[in-house]
Amino acid sequence: MRQARNRAVGCGLGRRAFLRGAALLSLSSVSALLPLEVIAADTPGSAAAPQPPSTQSPLQVVALGPGALRLLVYLNATDGLCAIEAMEQRGPSGRPYTLMLGELSETLPVIGPGGVGRLPDLERLLMVKPDLAVAVTLDEQQLRMLEQRAGIPVLLLSYGDIGELQLPVFADSLRRLAEPLGRQARAEALLDAIDASLAELATRVADVEPVPAYIGGISLKGQQGLASTQAGHLPLRWAGADNLADRIAESGHRFIDLEQLLAWNPPVLFIDGGGLPAVLKEVAINPGLFAALDAVQRGQVFATLPFNAYNTNVEHALINAWFMASRLYPEQFPAFDPVAKADAIYRDFYGEPLYARLRAEGQESQPGFARVDLLTGEVDPLPHPGD
Repeated sequence: MRQARNRAVGCGLGRRAFLRGAALLSLSSVSALLPLEVIAADTPGSAAAPQPPSTQSPLQVVALGPGALRLLVYLNATDGLCAIEAMEQRGPSGRPYTLMLGELSETLPVIGPGGVGRLPDLERLLMVKPDLAVAVTLDEQQLRMLEQRAGIPVLLLSYGDIGELQLPVFADSLRRLAEPLGRQARAEALLDAIDASLAELATRVADVEPVPAYIGGISLKGQQGLASTQAGHLPLRWAGADNLADRIAESGHRFIDLEQLLAWNPPVLFIDGGGLPAVLKEVAINPGLFAALDAVQRGQVFATLPFNAYNTNVEHALINAWFMASRLYPEQFPAFDPVAKADAIYRDFYGEPLYARLRAEGQESQPGFARVDLLTGEVDPLPHPGD
């Protein structure tokens, strides 16, 4: 553990001077300056291919804002992580990537609280001497100020609008981050795995008649209840559903009235895992609140995995799409095992299955896939034989 601390505090000593003069250059220029050993550090292979050891010390990096560290984990590039935000020390809480940090979350120096549009503590940042800062949700003025005061390049990345995954924007950010880190092959392998999974799912639902569905409990700056939904929700779109929220907007987060939900009366209702505790509180306060809904009467209410947790869990967007499709069109998914599918996708993103670990960490608050009784508040984890 002492060794990890020493590495963290002294990170960047060998390369900071090299990149300091490039602080205001584009990241493509920075990556062009990097030694050939760094550019070639990635190797092609499966989506979860491990990185071989390199004689070149890794680029020392700090991740700032919602989702920045997640992107580093996706690229298997935390070997150069030299500091962390306090927000990232809070455990999984619906964020699978934190399981991959190991001791880093406890041993790395903390450079600020984290959060949307929040700059790090400059004094702490300078102490860890990073080569590069990777940021999500900072604006251009904050970016320029950070570059000037810290004397390091800042790579501004995005998933799309906060909490609303836009896959092309995410893919572009992953590729731009991969370049200076020498993880281009890893980025392409992961994006190929995503494309292949979406193509397979699209084939399964190509000829279905779209079933109306609603998803509530979408997190936005914390847990939200059943009225919290999202138009243009990608998992529902990928699942071939008729997202009822699309009738009020093309995209974006929305809060609807209960009267609107009753009028729509969806035959299938999904509750995002991040908002499930808030929905169950609503039921506890008013047990009959959702009793009139057909989905409630027919037992067609299902909990999914948390979509947003300090920005979007891209792996959960994909996993949820498969699960939703299997509930909406069971005839298209005979003998479908959602846990096996989830673990296959976790392997693409992280190199190992994580479903059981996440359920153990979430305990009662985030049970994973489940059938939810909105009359009694009972949550019955899936799958069961015949479900």
